[in-house]
Amino acid sequence: MAGKKGGLGMTGLDKMFGGRKPKGAPAARTAVEEKQAGEAVGEVTVKNLKPNPYQPRKTFDPEALRELEESIRQSGVIQPLIVRKKGRQYEIVAGERRWRAAKAAGLTKVPVVVRDYDEDAMMEVALVENMQRSDLDPMEEARGIQQLMETLGLTQEEAARKLGKSRAAVANALRLLKLPAEVAELVSAGKLSPGQVRPLLGLDTPEKINELARKAAEGGWSARIVEEVAKAEKAGKPWHLYLKTEEELLPPEKTPGKKERKAPSSQNGTKAQDPDTRAFQEKLIQYLGTRVKIEPSQKDQGGRILIEYYGPEDLERLYELLQGPVRSGNRKKTGLFTV
Repeated sequence: MAGKKGGLGMTGLDKMFGGRKPKGAPAARTAVEEKQAGEAVGEVTVKNLKPNPYQPRKTFDPEALRELEESIRQSGVIQPLIVRKKGRQYEIVAGERRWRAAKAAGLTKVPVVVRDYDEDAMMEVALVENMQRSDLDPMEEARGIQQLMETLGLTQEEAARKLGKSRAAVANALRLLKLPAEVAELVSAGKLSPGQVRPLLGLDTPEKINELARKAAEGGWSARIVEEVAKAEKAGKPWHLYLKTEEELLPPEKTPGKKERKAPSSQNGTKAQDPDTRAFQEKLIQYLGTRVKIEPSQKDQGGRILIEYYGPEDLERLYELLQGPVRSGNRKKTGLFTV
């Protein structure tokens, strides 16, 4: 994914938990040196550290780990890991990537901050810290949200507030968990995006979803093509007739032959899309998970955006996606929009 964010670190985690202060870890002070008031900080051997059992990330990008390893070779581990005491060892609350890269770089000790987190806080930190980085794959994110909700007994709305997302974004993420395992693997591998697979969730059988998902991945179908194919499949129409280029994508009964093909229509005072407009239209389709059409005006630089919805619940979902989370009167960028 482009535009990865840095981890929360100590300051971000403090903000996330607000005024909830760790109790400290008296037993840990035999292993680490007290250097800051209220914080046990020092070094722990890498062999005495264990991964967070609530870590939502199942895979780590090898290239990113190699880059971090090289950085650690040059400069060491600058950001301490956050850990908690667990028997004679320590569990990593946040910073597993740094621990893995430090081991690969040959370090025997890493800097840590010891805090006394309970099980709920342990899981919450792991999920939120990773999601703030924005490089969980969509399936890891969905499973992490589900785990957070089940463990803490949260509703979608409460989980959305805790994660700084809209309820619709949380609901959209959780819908991915309904995908067959084969399609979920394609999404995890980056071969299909959430926007491409959501239209397939309305199909009757897992077999049909798997079939069209494979074809979409192999054929490089856009979210728009997947949506049209899924609609045709549900209507019992020959969906292969929809497999034209983006500009030629028309219902079968309106698809002209090669000799009959005409220049783009300018009906209703609209003009043909330029490549930038088409690209932005595709981004809207993937983000909103529904059909979107941008119609530039022939008269000026304006135009209109047509967004399809399929019922009251879908309309509410779109409204929440477009509105995004707003907290304390601050404007927050969410997805494509700033609200």
